[in-house]
Amino acid sequence: MVEGAARGVESVPGVRVESAPGSGDDRIVELAAESAGRRRLVVTADRELRRRVTELGAEVTGPRTVLG
Repeated sequence: MVEGAARGVESVPGVRVESAPGSGDDRIVELAAESAGRRRLVVTADRELRRRVTELGAEVTGPRTVLG
């Protein structure tokens, strides 16, 4: 998810980049809700975002998982 000045970053093979028209967190929650019934993994360190997406059934991991 990109927002603000980062909009326009392109996807690469295996990674879909989504540009948020407003709040990136809100768009992540929308996407998690839209894909109910599918496995979803959200990578974030934001506690509030973690709470919001897990309520929708998404799995969450921290950024260290990706960077490690």
